[in-house]
Amino acid sequence: MYAKSLHIYDFKCFRKAEMKLQYPGRTGTGVPEIDNVNLILGDNGGGKSSILRALAIAALAPTLLESGFVPYRLARRAGANHPPVEKTLLKIVAQATQGETPPERPRGKKFELLARIEQRPRGNLDRLHLDSTPDSPIVDLIYDDYSPTFFIVGYGATRRVETGGYFEGSAQKARGLRYQRVAGLFEDHVALRPLQAWAPKLRATNPIRFEEVTSLINQVLPQGVRFTGEQDPEDEQFIFDFEGVPTPFSALSDGYKAFIGWVGDLVAHLADVAPPDSTLNRTPGIVLVDEIDLHLHPAWQRAVVPTLARTFPKLQFVFTSHSPLVAGTMRKENVFITSSAEDGTATIKQLEERVYGRSAEQLLLSSYFGLTTTRPDAFQSEADALFRRAAEGEAEAALTFLDRLSGGAEDQRG
Repeated sequence: MYAKSLHIYDFKCFRKAEMKLQYPGRTGTGVPEIDNVNLILGDNGGGKSSILRALAIAALAPTLLESGFVPYRLARRAGANHPPVEKTLLKIVAQATQGETPPERPRGKKFELLARIEQRPRGNLDRLHLDSTPDSPIVDLIYDDYSPTFFIVGYGATRRVETGGYFEGSAQKARGLRYQRVAGLFEDHVALRPLQAWAPKLRATNPIRFEEVTSLINQVLPQGVRFTGEQDPEDEQFIFDFEGVPTPFSALSDGYKAFIGWVGDLVAHLADVAPPDSTLNRTPGIVLVDEIDLHLHPAWQRAVVPTLARTFPKLQFVFTSHSPLVAGTMRKENVFITSSAEDGTATIKQLEERVYGRSAEQLLLSSYFGLTTTRPDAFQSEADALFRRAAEGEAEAALTFLDRLSGGAEDQRG
């Protein structure tokens, strides 16, 4: 299943918003070269993370009602500049993927998923309701945790990897598996499934699938680091080849651990649901990742999204980011911007301005990021003052201004 569009009414910081998403196999106009990626940019507090949560809630509402999900302050709160909340509604227009609908029900490919959230009179906890049951031949599969239908995983910006003390059984008891896959979007303390919690069993019971997992992880890693698939006999951690040096997972940098952590968690869930006769990278689904550039070096930011899209062509990705380097790898059709309406609520829009291939400086100064300068405020203020003096005819100020822009004055002071 893929999300064709998301409709938001009075959810979190949004009053009313609509988002038409890219998804694998989409046809018609406005389909970019990379058709399985949606990248959301915007200021802090502008609603990027809320979009990911809205997608997860609307798609999984029936199972969230009985899985340990706590709806904390999801309905938009009315304020001095905000109109009162009439209803909180989330709707996804979904597209069933090939094989999900029976041949005799070809019209069942498109359907709607709805969830309603009700604000309680007091407190911060809201009520989640299933607004209606979609008339679809695949709806019953949402209750099958191991079905690839309705496969959705989500990773919040506080994603955390455990190198020890992780007990998968206790995690499953606390949350239903459908919710467990997206719980990191709603709970800061949720730990990802570490490799040592599931990969050894997979290697022992299905070595061919384990080789596939190893290959997929290595396809998305940058040059210089490789997953060996071997474990340290002392602490059972998996070993990575880092610049030719065997390195246990816990000894890797935070950037590598954060990235490998969620990718490893993703392929673990794919291994849970993929049919035996299908490869993992042919399994369809939706993957939501907050701050895809988290802890990543700029060189990696320039390649991470296209690499993930190419490695998992049947997954529909929705990423958020603050990185112009990430944005520059996408076409304008892939990119969405959160901004503010006149009443202060959040909106979602797309721009006609080109984004692909532009430099970080160009993008930061464009409508996608809205900066007027990339220089520090103190430096810019001093440069503006020198420019005004130079414009008034002060020759020494003109020379100092040019020297400052070239970095000479800073070097002399250093």
